[in-house]
Amino acid sequence: MISSIGRTRAVVVTGVARWWVAAGRFLLFALAAASAVVWALGVTVLQPLSEPTGPEAFGENNTYWARELRWGALIALVLVLVVLARGSRWTTYGAVAGGGAWLAVDVGLDRIDKTSGTAELAMAAGVAALLLCCVIVVAVPAAPRPRALLAVATVAAVASGVATATESPTDVEPALTTGSAAVGSLLALVAVAAAVHAAGPLSRPPTRRTVQVSAIAGATPWLLRYVSPQPSGGRYLAIFAFTVLLIVSVVALAGPRAESRRHRYGHPVVAAIVAVTLPAMYLPLALLAIVLQIGEPFTELAANTPINTADEDVVLIALTIPIGLVLARILRD
Repeated sequence: MISSIGRTRAVVVTGVARWWVAAGRFLLFALAAASAVVWALGVTVLQPLSEPTGPEAFGENNTYWARELRWGALIALVLVLVVLARGSRWTTYGAVAGGGAWLAVDVGLDRIDKTSGTAELAMAAGVAALLLCCVIVVAVPAAPRPRALLAVATVAAVASGVATATESPTDVEPALTTGSAAVGSLLALVAVAAAVHAAGPLSRPPTRRTVQVSAIAGATPWLLRYVSPQPSGGRYLAIFAFTVLLIVSVVALAGPRAESRRHRYGHPVVAAIVAVTLPAMYLPLALLAIVLQIGEPFTELAANTPINTADEDVVLIALTIPIGLVLARILRD
């Protein structure tokens, strides 16, 4: 009798786990396709809006805001692939390599000033993203790496905040508000998905809680951008608070399998760690990016108008990767 009950429970657990895996993969496929489509829109729609015009035109600070948003969508795509790979080291390397190849395509399309064929490019990008997802699923290992998935969640959360705060020289473009909100929302949803997958099917958070966190995380970038379309101290503080709360939320969703500090110290301490670490890392890295002009090589490769020597050519969205990785290490050690 006892063995029969045990077998019944095992069947139920296995069935639930299979349903959870199938549903999770479907949502990740959708996020990957959405990331690819947003990237395509960034190439053909947003990029032309950001380029200076005129015979003596020069770029200035934040001129290439469309590049920030395109690359934010590309980061979201790569992170989704890593989640599908369940954090596997070698499969993750493949996903990163695929992201590098996609970045090369991005620069090439930017160089030829592609401004037409939006629907075709979006469709091709979406199909390519889904094919990459299929390849990852076929090669995915049996055992996930929760710590790696927590790192994905923190990188996505930090990138969500930076994408939501994207500015342009004038900050009056409607496409800037829509684009930054879309990319910020996309990255926030990727962060939540990565955290839930870090928890696994057997220790996953309740569905209601996951849906609530996803809804709030996905809606907040839109709310922040449309309530305050112009840069202000209040908007910066709100985005910072959103980023901190998003990281605390994904750490909580990841559960004990990720071995995070939340299970030893609680939410307030995690929030304090994040609130101190984010500016402590972001400001020096931003200064280093300004000194090195890390965006200049990509501007030259894309044959775009150079940035005025008095201003900076940086790619702030790229800084979120080391910040997120270090923050994940701090939170789990």
